[in-house]
Order: sequence, then C-alpha cells, then structure tokens
Amino acid sequence: MSEVGFDYLEHLVTVPVTVGAIETRFILDSGIGLSLVREELAESAGVAPNDRSFTGRRMSGQAVTLPLGEVAVTFAGSTVERHGVGILDMSSFPDALAGIGGFLSLAFFAEQPFTVDYVRQVVALEPGEGVSVPVTVERDGPSVTVFMALTVPGDRSISVEVDMGSDELILDERLAPETGAALQGDGVRRVDGTDETGHEYTRTFTRLAGAIFPTAAPELRQDDPDVMFQRIIHDGLLGDAFLRRHVVTFDVAEERMVFG
Repeated sequence: MSEVGFDYLEHLVTVPVTVGAIETRFILDSGIGLSLVREELAESAGVAPNDRSFTGRRMSGQAVTLPLGEVAVTFAGSTVERHGVGILDMSSFPDALAGIGGFLSLAFFAEQPFTVDYVRQVVALEPGEGVSVPVTVERDGPSVTVFMALTVPGDRSISVEVDMGSDELILDERLAPETGAALQGDGVRRVDGTDETGHEYTRTFTRLAGAIFPTAAPELRQDDPDVMFQRIIHDGLLGDAFLRRHVVTFDVAEERMVFG
C-alpha cells in the first residue's frame, strides 16, 4: 500500500500510523521537525528511551526539551524500524487532540518523497508532477524541516518554513510595514493569549494587499492572502491555506517541492 486517505482535524491532516504494534492516528506535520509520540502511547508501544534528549525552538522562540526514543513506525505500508521520536506530554493540549497519538514529521520521509492530494484527501508515497520549487532542508539531529523562498508584497523575497501545521500565512511582525499591512483599523483582529508552554503572545490577523508566490515559481501566486502577524524567530511560515490549493509533493532527499 503506497496511498492512504486522510481526515481533517480543523486544518490539520491526520493519518493512520502504526507505532510498534499499536494502530493510532498521527498529525502529518511538515513543520514539527521531530516526530513525536504521546507519552502514554510511547509506554504502551514499547518506545525504547535512549537516554538522550532534543531541544527545539517553537516559532516564538522558546526552547522545548523532550526525551528521545526509538520505535518502529509504519505509514502507508512503509516502515522505519528505528525511527527517532520525541516523547511528548500532551495533557495540556486541546481536547480535540485526545485521539491523536502523535505527530509524523519530515524526518520519517528523509529518503521517501510523499504527495498530499488535498482534493482526493489522500497521501501517496510517490512524487507528483507539476512545478518544481527548490527548498532548503535543515537537519538538526533527528529533526528535519524545509524552508522556501517566498516573495511577498513589497517585492521582497523572504525565507519561510513550509508548515502543514499552520493554517494561514504567518509573518514576523517586523515585516508588516514593508508588506503594506496595517496592524490596526477596520478588518484587523488582535488576539492576546498564552500557549501550552506558558508563553504569552500577541497575534494580529489581517489580509495582505497583493500576491505571494514561491520566488522560483511566480505562476503559483496567491492573491490577497489572509495573514497572521506575530513576533517570531523566522521570517514566516507558509501553511495550509496556500498548500491546499495544490497537489503538493515533499521531496526531502532532492531538496525540492512539487506543486501540481
């Protein structure tokens, strides 16, 4: 089996995964970096702790350290026997994630391209056809993420993490003036809150006047996208609102994405 159906959980793509001998559902998330297994599932599935830990940074900058382990993970008939995973306490996560066993990251697909067909709601372990766009692959131990050059209003090319786990486009708030975005006034919504780690944030939601597109592929432009501004450590994150307009291939080994 090289193709499986997926379900939506809000904007998140969830897929069937086997961890050890236990069948569960994971969120397929290109922006998570490290594959993660819920703490309770890790114990039941026999995830073998390896006495190491991994420290990653959320987009807002705070460090999160997790214990690491190894376990056989199977998705769409493909098995990584000793997949490096982080063991995550998800008790503070929203109730909507109660049935989710973890997150499947790009690290699982380091040698295997996969394609997400948003219209058919399937994920296939094969490359798709379309416009090829180069990406930069960042590896940090067991973590894998990809960044792409994106042109934003103001004709500036920035580096954005390609993040299936985000909904709309997210930009660092310092980019608001040069993209022509107003952070106050009609049509602008501001949210102050605290995330699962206790980090306080301010998020401003508005719409960009103009187009965004992969710098290497202007024909993939999206006009007047919704955007969220926040103080983050990256230029931005390109999320589901852009990706779901296409059939999208992630090809980590070849350092490219393909947009059908």
